[in-house]
Amino acid sequence: MSLIKLYNKFFLLIILLQSNIMLLGQTNLLTLKELSSKKTYLSVKDGLKNPSKVYILSLAYLNLNQIPKEISKFTNLQYLNFENNNISSIPIEIVTLQKLQYLDLSKNPKLKYNLKSGLKILSKLRNLISLGLSENGISRLPKEIGSLRRLQLLGLENNNLIKLPEEIGRLRNLRALHLTNNKLVKLPCNIYRLRSLQTFDLSRNRISYLPPEIGKLWNLIYFDLSRNRLTSLPYHFIKLKKLQKLDLRKNIKLRNERSKIKKMLTRTKIRF
Repeated sequence: MSLIKLYNKFFLLIILLQSNIMLLGQTNLLTLKELSSKKTYLSVKDGLKNPSKVYILSLAYLNLNQIPKEISKFTNLQYLNFENNNISSIPIEIVTLQKLQYLDLSKNPKLKYNLKSGLKILSKLRNLISLGLSENGISRLPKEIGSLRRLQLLGLENNNLIKLPEEIGRLRNLRALHLTNNKLVKLPCNIYRLRSLQTFDLSRNRISYLPPEIGKLWNLIYFDLSRNRLTSLPYHFIKLKKLQKLDLRKNIKLRNERSKIKKMLTRTKIRF
């Protein structure tokens, strides 16, 4: 996925990331806008000619079976794309990339077999704020996801998730959580711990009930619940004072609740 596509897809989050990217006080970390002016390297061989100049490396669609260990030489690397390969594990060498902020491992279906150990390794990347794991056939998200405490964006679209681990509540810095097109039936009660969450995409799942704790996601701005099985919304939605857009399309059993929902969320743009 190119930087431009990433920018467009997460338009709401990008502004926030740019203002928060320097939280650790490391001036050598670049914003997405700054990264967009850097050269995108498309091969390890090309990058090794001048390793210190490699900020963006895209090795997508190359049918790779493993992550090249040579990437450890790119100590300034901040954006790494391995989309659509056959990668099955994450090597320990990746921990040398301490400036890495954005990592896309989408469309690597073999990765799910070693995801637990992979997440343990990724937890050592202290500046990792964005992780893409979409279209990997993941049916069970390991509890180790909770160890990635600095994550601000997590993409888990188009998997086979039935439930989320309680440990996901440890991601206190998470700003955007994308779970569209899974098989989720319900949310963990401690979902309220994601107090920084602003974009929440739960579209195309099987959710029929939302816990009252959902009302504690006070910073939520965009919430997509379209194409689920909801019959009602908890009254606690009234506490979501910052909610600007709510998508409830294709929840057939919500039809009789429209008037009630509109009265509860007078400042929110709702799509039925």
